[in-house]
Amino acid sequence: MIQKLSIVGLFFLISCAQPQTQLPNYSTTITEKEKDIQNQMFADSWLNTYLPFSTMGTDILFYASELCAEDDRIFALGMNLANEYSAYESIRKEINKTLSLGPKLKVISLGKNSPASKAGILKGDEILEIDGENLVQGEEAYKSYIEKIDDAYQKMYEFKILREGKFKKINIRSEQRCRFNFIIDLDNNTFNAFANGDYMVFSLRMAKWLIQDETDAAIVFAHELGHNANKHVADKMQNASAGALLGLLVGIYIGLPQDMMEMGQNIGATAYSIDYENEADYLSMYILANSGYDLNKAVNFWRRFAVEVPNSIYSTGGTHPSTAERYVRMESTIREIQDKIKNGEALIPTYRQN
Repeated sequence: MIQKLSIVGLFFLISCAQPQTQLPNYSTTITEKEKDIQNQMFADSWLNTYLPFSTMGTDILFYASELCAEDDRIFALGMNLANEYSAYESIRKEINKTLSLGPKLKVISLGKNSPASKAGILKGDEILEIDGENLVQGEEAYKSYIEKIDDAYQKMYEFKILREGKFKKINIRSEQRCRFNFIIDLDNNTFNAFANGDYMVFSLRMAKWLIQDETDAAIVFAHELGHNANKHVADKMQNASAGALLGLLVGIYIGLPQDMMEMGQNIGATAYSIDYENEADYLSMYILANSGYDLNKAVNFWRRFAVEVPNSIYSTGGTHPSTAERYVRMESTIREIQDKIKNGEALIPTYRQN
């Protein structure tokens, strides 16, 4: 059978039209070198997006701590560390080369106003000891670091660092921030961001576009943080479970339990989806205001987004409100915040009374 298929395939290739030009020879060795060059360029593109994004995001997580529930707050130092085992595997060699990463943990970014920054930590510092205890190097280095930081209580830590060949001791007092972390993935095709209850995830393509203007990046970061801070993912899971149960009961009655359960689950999962998006937009403006951003620079974001994703202008019946609606709602929220500032009120979102 396989032999017959091979013969058919051969006849097919012979009968197909073929290119007519005589191409010059090329070197497979040079091609492999070119792959390395292009992968280095892609890795640097990711890194040049991640570093400013992480600086911005780290600061927002501290400034927004009062807007996160108490069980979603931790104490942290506000610096992002890496060694030769930290980067995505597909670009690890290239990232290690650019950042000169080895077995020791190195500070690759930190918030401008984070505890570490205020204490005098600089990008490029290598962490050697915490409170007199050596950090493990290699694959377990970051785990060793995390084990020495108590995120449940505020604490002063003594760090021994290596900076430009010299040893230095720096004391850092942890401060409260929202517990959620963020990821910029390697997807340079999809224009997307989402929250999963623990992380805010940004596609590389979206993050690249956003970071051209820090306010734009802060808006979307704050929006996804708003989803996590108001526990929207947990709410959607609860709605999905309730929908599945109701669908199952209806399905048993009409004789289609599996189909109706899946339908009920899907309906439940998308229930109030637009309302959750509107709420996250609303919360994002309060997060930005608490983080010191000029809200007057924020309002045109949805117009710029609409140019990038024109289908969003007329979005109806989906999971997200239209950019037109979001623009108008943002204007209203900014006026609300500015009135609170004028009246000396706390910058806390207004919640419905139960």
